[in-house]
Amino acid sequence: MTAYRPQYLEALALIARAASATVKAGGAAPILVGGAAVEFFTGGAITSGDFDLWTGADDLIRRNLLAVGFKDEDRQGRLVRGFYHPDLDMGVELVSGHLFDGRCDRARLVLARIGKDTIHLAPIEDLIADRMGQYNSSPQKVPAMLEQAAVLYLLADGLDDAYLHRRIHEDTAGDFGLPDLKDAAQELASKHERSRRHD
Repeated sequence: MTAYRPQYLEALALIARAASATVKAGGAAPILVGGAAVEFFTGGAITSGDFDLWTGADDLIRRNLLAVGFKDEDRQGRLVRGFYHPDLDMGVELVSGHLFDGRCDRARLVLARIGKDTIHLAPIEDLIADRMGQYNSSPQKVPAMLEQAAVLYLLADGLDDAYLHRRIHEDTAGDFGLPDLKDAAQELASKHERSRRHD
């Protein structure tokens, strides 16, 4: 059984506090996307080194991240556009532009309560489609991205298959759809079952 890492939970709580403060100040609600959202939905089965946060209010979220203990990224060899927390070794990258290129149905956003605060997360369907899109766009076809999509699919409840199929189709330029994801998920489940039998 997997569990969230303590530093992930601590960082998530701080980010939720900053996100809540941003909304209270009249800013657009920041949305957790990327690997940290995948980590949330997989219960820590897949981990991420940083938090990608979509925002329509850069100045507000920046001010609030600094207020909860994050610092502007100034470490040698790191991208200077993000933030890091000196005690947690967790970074935050701000993502702007249209959420998932404008293809995300915002009515499907997930609102998670973290202590006294809340934070929006990208829909699982969009995270799966994004992983499959990254897999498809890589010349080497990096298996980790397809595996993350499969794990999300296997662990998720109540997915909208029609929406998921459309989003996969969009993010892979028509190369993949829901049947391909189901095949990958079945292969992964069979692999784990074989491994369990040999343990």
